[in-house]
Amino acid sequence: MIDPSNNRTEATNAPAETNARPPSSSEAATSSGGAHGESAATLRGVVEMVRRVMRSDTASVATLSVAEGTVTWKATSGFNSLGAPDEEIVNPLRGMFAEHAASSEDMSIIEVRNVGGELPASEFPLHSAEGLRDLALVRLRARGETLGLLGIGYRKAHRLTPDEKELLESLAEMAALALDNARLLETVSAGKKIWEQTFDAMPDGIIVHDASMRLTRCNAMAAEMMGFEQPADAIGLACDAAFARLFGERAAAFHMNSSAGGAATSFEIQAEDSRRYLVAVAPLDGTEGGHGSSVITWSDVTQISEMQEQLSRSRRLATVGQLAAGVAHEINNPLAAITTCAEATLRDIRSTPDLAAVAEERSWNFYLEEIVRQALRCKAITRGLLDLSRQRRARREPCDINALVERGVLLLSQREEAQGISVTTELDPQIGEVATDEVLVRQILDNLLTNALDAVEGGGSISVSTALDGERTRIEVADTGAGIPAETLVRIFDPFYTTKEAGRGSGLGLAISATLAEALGGALTVESKPGAGSRFRLWLPRRAPETRDE
Repeated sequence: MIDPSNNRTEATNAPAETNARPPSSSEAATSSGGAHGESAATLRGVVEMVRRVMRSDTASVATLSVAEGTVTWKATSGFNSLGAPDEEIVNPLRGMFAEHAASSEDMSIIEVRNVGGELPASEFPLHSAEGLRDLALVRLRARGETLGLLGIGYRKAHRLTPDEKELLESLAEMAALALDNARLLETVSAGKKIWEQTFDAMPDGIIVHDASMRLTRCNAMAAEMMGFEQPADAIGLACDAAFARLFGERAAAFHMNSSAGGAATSFEIQAEDSRRYLVAVAPLDGTEGGHGSSVITWSDVTQISEMQEQLSRSRRLATVGQLAAGVAHEINNPLAAITTCAEATLRDIRSTPDLAAVAEERSWNFYLEEIVRQALRCKAITRGLLDLSRQRRARREPCDINALVERGVLLLSQREEAQGISVTTELDPQIGEVATDEVLVRQILDNLLTNALDAVEGGGSISVSTALDGERTRIEVADTGAGIPAETLVRIFDPFYTTKEAGRGSGLGLAISATLAEALGGALTVESKPGAGSRFRLWLPRRAPETRDE
């Protein structure tokens, strides 16, 4: 039993139990990292000093956890049977000595006699394995809480003198302070680790720069976008160089030169790969980095911007549709009369030899034929307006997308203006049949192929490909033409907007194609840069065919 009054412990025999258990994964994770290394070195220095001062064979510091029922030896000195000095050893918190040490508020020293003789090995498995005879244990307390134990051991019989007890208690106060600091350091380190994991797990990019406009911190997403393997590789990079890596040289030059003067600001930026980002800048004066530092965050808003543009385009098309519905029929009636009269006049002229000779001399035939051609052109434009304004319901029937693309490319290659232009295809055989409206898809594809042919006029190549992308099917038409400037690209699907020469296009082809793509439940997108060609993509949903009673 334990007798604190004379600081002596007498032991009785008890069945032996299992020795130490290895630390669990959670305990190992908690003890890993820089904070553990620093605190372990401090505690190891403490126990080595205690061992020298007390002239003991061993010294050790342990923490106690009543809730988990464990005693964890944080630092040891003089133990020959242990592994690495930084390795923590966890024992079950059971046996009368450990239980008394964990529950008692008494600060007196507990002396344990004859550890390797009469005591069972389960009471002190760590010390029994070391061949120790006598131990002295003192509780480590800080802020009214028992943190653990400081223990010294002797391989030969040794009774502490009063002076040694006083000295050991003084050393225990120092060890308690070191253990409390180590615990606080590990708590702070664990919180820091959680914060860093949260910081790196954010899907948005984040960088922090100091007053000299150099990066002091960034998260994993930002590092990946800048082409670094880990965030630490980006530290010290100039902010304008970071922007150039993220969004391109032109965007960096513009936005780095239009600083907000330290004020919080936000703006939308379009990167060289045509993706759009919402960037926010917030000053961090008085915090990390000091005056002039800022945190910059950005989110990929490409899809949202495309949806907004699509909504805006739909509104514009609705306005055009209202105009078309009210005017197209009224225009077609006089156009039909003009065409009929011109054709009738031509027949009369050609049926009268004398009149035909005069008409040929004065080019009346050419004028009348041109009247017919231009009237028919006007009718085609009004028909396009009606197509643009109609709310068509697409059919859902099995359609072999690859076969449709092959036919479209074959017809393109047979056109006279396609001679000398390389046309290649790359078709995904896994697409199979897709439930969609083949007529509408063919109309869109023909439009895209015609535009690509116009873009590479004089030489170049056109590539057409199909692929699966999740729950969508993609048809892509790419060309090596001159590309589309950014100011033109934003209006490419507007009705009547065209960059072609007068008489070569009405500006309705892409607008109608975009409307038909929406009717199919999909979308039409474009990527282009001057000098790098253009890439149009038609996205179609993969869905089951309609039943016959639909």
